[in-house]
Amino acid sequence: MRRLLRATAAAAPLLGLAACGSPAAEPAPRAVAAAEPAAVVEPAAVVAQGTADTASCTGATGYPVAYPADWTTNEDGVLPACSWFGPEEFVVPEASDVRTAPVTLDVADRTFAEATAPNPDEVVRTALEVAGRPALRAELVTGPGLYPEGTRITTYAVDLGGRTLLADAVELPGGDHERAVVVLDDMMASLHLSGVAPG
Repeated sequence: MRRLLRATAAAAPLLGLAACGSPAAEPAPRAVAAAEPAAVVEPAAVVAQGTADTASCTGATGYPVAYPADWTTNEDGVLPACSWFGPEEFVVPEASDVRTAPVTLDVADRTFAEATAPNPDEVVRTALEVAGRPALRAELVTGPGLYPEGTRITTYAVDLGGRTLLADAVELPGGDHERAVVVLDDMMASLHLSGVAPG
């Protein structure tokens, strides 16, 4: 099910999204590599297998996204529908930074440049193209702050022309972070952003 990203790692920090995770056993080493041409996120194997293995939903901003059929997503309420995703049922907290689902998607009223500002926790940065738009994928290992030190996070930022689609997979206590990252990568490959108007 894991699809390979033809990706290039280029050092420099990105952004941290979301909330509450568990520490990783050992932080990943800092990676430094020369910048190369942007990679393209290829169609995900999970999407190509058909609807038997996937479900889909459309966010409030108009982007349809596929996710594993055995995962769940939130209904409209505290957050817009189709914002959080997880392998088990979860509740979106009313007024808390507590993270209850490993994968999130959101559209922020920030430019791509603002959303991809340097982050000292970043260990790998990859320039991509997602749904035909400039994008950035970053892997982070958190220092002291919102999350327990050593929490692993994989983030995406996709340029929507004045706004930015932000997505992440955060390591949660007792969760399968590697699986969450595979799901996030596949979800990003499934995106169709033609219905999303520039900000």
